[in-house]
Amino acid sequence: MNNAEIARKIVSLAERSGATQAEVYSIYVRTKSIYIDDDIPKIGGAISESGIGLKYIIGKRIGFTSSTLAQESPEVVVERAKSIARVSNEDPKFISLPTPQKASGSPEKFHDKETAEVDSLTLVDKAMQVVNGASIENVTVPNGTLRASSVSYHTSNSLGVDASSKGTIVFGFFTAKSTDNSNVGEGVQRCWSRKISDIDFPNIGETMKSQALSMLRAKAFKEKWDDAVAILAPSEGSEMLYSLIGFAVNGDNINKKSSPWTDKVGDVVASENLSIVDDGRSERGLLSGIVDDEGIPTQRTKVIEKGVLASYLFDSYNAKQLDLPSTGNGLRRIARDLTGRFAIPAACAGTTMEVKPGTKSLDEIISEVKRGVYVEHFAWPIVDGMSGTFSNEIRNARVIENGELGAPIKYALWVGNLYESIKGNLLIANNPEVHDKRIVPSVAFPNTEIIGQ
Repeated sequence: MNNAEIARKIVSLAERSGATQAEVYSIYVRTKSIYIDDDIPKIGGAISESGIGLKYIIGKRIGFTSSTLAQESPEVVVERAKSIARVSNEDPKFISLPTPQKASGSPEKFHDKETAEVDSLTLVDKAMQVVNGASIENVTVPNGTLRASSVSYHTSNSLGVDASSKGTIVFGFFTAKSTDNSNVGEGVQRCWSRKISDIDFPNIGETMKSQALSMLRAKAFKEKWDDAVAILAPSEGSEMLYSLIGFAVNGDNINKKSSPWTDKVGDVVASENLSIVDDGRSERGLLSGIVDDEGIPTQRTKVIEKGVLASYLFDSYNAKQLDLPSTGNGLRRIARDLTGRFAIPAACAGTTMEVKPGTKSLDEIISEVKRGVYVEHFAWPIVDGMSGTFSNEIRNARVIENGELGAPIKYALWVGNLYESIKGNLLIANNPEVHDKRIVPSVAFPNTEIIGQ
């Protein structure tokens, strides 16, 4: 049976066994991967996975379970979900599962045949292009990974939702290491795409090589710069912005009143230079589809328009609590790894956060900065979504003084409050890149601190 047939059958079994409402999410994932070990690409294998997640509801008691159905029947799964529901506490916030809505368009738009059918030897060749682009006498590629996945999913529920979509994702992560006597430098690059043909693998290697060699010359930053501007490369800035704004507009946080932007639709929350949409049908979005993981049609939702908060994001559970429609943001899938997602209930999350690019190049923005840093890589970019505070270790950066890039630095912290920073003179470049569930250009964040040893 295919995804749709499995989902419909289990919904029917649940209804006949006494469920007042039931929902089944059925998914099939196929992934091929390779990894790099000391400059040598090696085949990691191929994985095919299918599974279902069942939500069994008795009144306001909700039982959730999952299964691959490899060693148990649908009937056993239904009985397990029923027994969980019976002993669960009532959820006073639960109103109802979603009702059906017509989805337009074809899922084929988000599915690339070449990526879905790529073989392991092709992935090895692509990885070797990265290695060849990076490797010289004192630069190696000690590790890396490259994965190509295809996914198809279907959601059915007892209220009539019966919808499918599909997609493809390529993800790569690579590191380069440079050495010069006792000095060591590092380069890090990631790649994300729906189409493997869109990725420039030799350029990934060349960029990593440049980063790693640059860091051989890095000096420890020993000063403290107040009121500094940090220009973040798309990989780092996109992570920071989504961690902040994804938290602030998440319908679950709005209902719990844990978001600092609760009851602020229509208020100015950022610089007029910042406009953001969440686009579940983005041409380049890795999680794009005609429906979300609850079977609700996806859409393009304005989140921030010229600095003004325009909307929140909702899955059906949180939308119904406010008597609002879902924005198509009930998700199980994540871009980094599609396996095992059937074992997790849908939750409110962004699909593809797109920051509207500016009109200036990265070089032009650098030329406008009196004092700051250009950061290509943090140890881990993170910000507290509730307070906006952050303190991130800089791994790969160069100082900016009087509009010019200076020496590379290490051993520094970038510190500040991102909610406050985005209200300042935020500068946005014209070089958007795909990173995970985000399409974001380089962004210059003002009113921050750079703290050295």
